[in-house]
Amino acid sequence: MGRRVLVTGASGFVGRHVLAGLASAGYAALLGLGRHEGATVPAGAEFRAVDLADRVGLAACLRSFRPSHVLHLAAQASAAQAQGAGAETWRTNVAGLLNLADGLLAEVPKSTLIFVSSSEVYGRAFLSGESVTEDTIPKPVGVYARTKHVGEEMLTDVLAESESRLIILRPFNHTGPGQDERFVVPAFAHQIARIEAGLIPPRLAVGNLDSYRDFLDVRDVARAYAMTIEASERLESGTILNIAAGRPRKIRSVLDDLTQLARVPFEIVVDPSRARASEIHFASGDNRRIRKATGWMPEIPWSETLVQALEDARARVAAES
Repeated sequence: MGRRVLVTGASGFVGRHVLAGLASAGYAALLGLGRHEGATVPAGAEFRAVDLADRVGLAACLRSFRPSHVLHLAAQASAAQAQGAGAETWRTNVAGLLNLADGLLAEVPKSTLIFVSSSEVYGRAFLSGESVTEDTIPKPVGVYARTKHVGEEMLTDVLAESESRLIILRPFNHTGPGQDERFVVPAFAHQIARIEAGLIPPRLAVGNLDSYRDFLDVRDVARAYAMTIEASERLESGTILNIAAGRPRKIRSVLDDLTQLARVPFEIVVDPSRARASEIHFASGDNRRIRKATGWMPEIPWSETLVQALEDARARVAAES
């Protein structure tokens, strides 16, 4: 039987890129789930509005679709926003995940669950100043990171004695067209677009520019997810894979590159409210395990990622004004 792939969080920033990448894979069926009706999906995919908090509705969906693979993206996606919404973050990132695991065990017990966790689980382990591997012991900091790490541990326990299989992915920072301004690259790009359009004064507000982060293009991350699905039968249940470029970039260099792409000059001003409180100065991941397991490597040049992020911001700002 061909693969029947279900993607949760399909209407989100990453989910839209993932569905676009999976739609041409020739699966027997491809279904995206999201909380709200009306999501646009590519040809070859379907969409259903299902809230993971709705155990009955979720079970009915799993029973009717019978996925062979579930790619779980649905989550509170912003670490900064999670910090101010602890209860909602735990409900979304852990309670909803447990509902999904229970539903799979009851309705499709031989399915493969690919859980998209986060590099944020490593937390204080980054203080070593070295690129982390999957064997690095997580030391999560903050609500978002803790919920993701608990999700990993909970799934390991819940699915341990079952016929279901589990793969855990830990993606590092990723960006691209469609990402909102809670994240650093679109935050810079949208300010540049508004300055170019004369909507705000020529002053770009920044937070901490001296941290290093491991950036990827969202389309490379979506391709990593697709290649993990393809390789899933060869992977041992419980496998953990970093999705990382392995090349940390200073935030200041990201801004410098975007400044070179801007059409007008501007002043850079520090806004303390934009500085995310964090002791993590350096974060980078070792990607050798996923390269060996799936053949994945990041392919999209960083320069292209920034050009497309800025063009997307310009189009969105033009549509707003």
